[in-house]
Amino acid sequence: MALLSGLALIAMALAAGFAYGHVYGGLVDSGSPEETYRSLQSSALLFRYGIGSWGAIVLLDLLVAGSLHGFLKEVHPSLSALTALIRVVYAVVLLAAVVHLVEAISFVEAAAGATEVMLALQRFETIWSQGLILFGFHLLGLSYLILRARFVPSFFGGLLLVAGSCYSGIHLARMVFPSHAESISMIEMVASVPMALSEIGFAFWLLYRGASRRFSQPVASLS
Repeated sequence: MALLSGLALIAMALAAGFAYGHVYGGLVDSGSPEETYRSLQSSALLFRYGIGSWGAIVLLDLLVAGSLHGFLKEVHPSLSALTALIRVVYAVVLLAAVVHLVEAISFVEAAAGATEVMLALQRFETIWSQGLILFGFHLLGLSYLILRARFVPSFFGGLLLVAGSCYSGIHLARMVFPSHAESISMIEMVASVPMALSEIGFAFWLLYRGASRRFSQPVASLS
């Protein structure tokens, strides 16, 4: 389970880097609807590849929810199951958000106006942001399980505690205090390092743990 979880988390990070960092970040300018519209017109295929990557992220989220539950359930079975369920619900919310990316590119291909396209993209961002509140609670659950586990370094529990608090706090603040969006974005920039490193660092440790246990298993005798 450790090896599977680590591989899935790293694959998810790569897919997210492409879908959000390269495609969405490169094509969407929230301050310029017309420029965004032209970018989507000229790079519609790339945008669709990005949507496909979002779909892969949803599937990987479901895989990670199950594999981490299998890895940590001995620590606290019911809390591990609840933590996994929260990630499953987050994946469903993310899928609902991605539907609006499909809507946005459909508007572009139907020659609808830039305003309609931006509204669809804003719906994606709003729903995803609300989902990330749940994702933060998932990380908080993981942090508690890891801090109680004797077979996982507590350092990762601390990292995930900070990251989970940041995810839930920042995106809850976006929903409750929309007029302070600029200040919240500045806080998010500062908090982005622990938020990014928490799961990535844990993923590499899971890879190490899974690989070391796999290769340390005794080989059956051929005689």
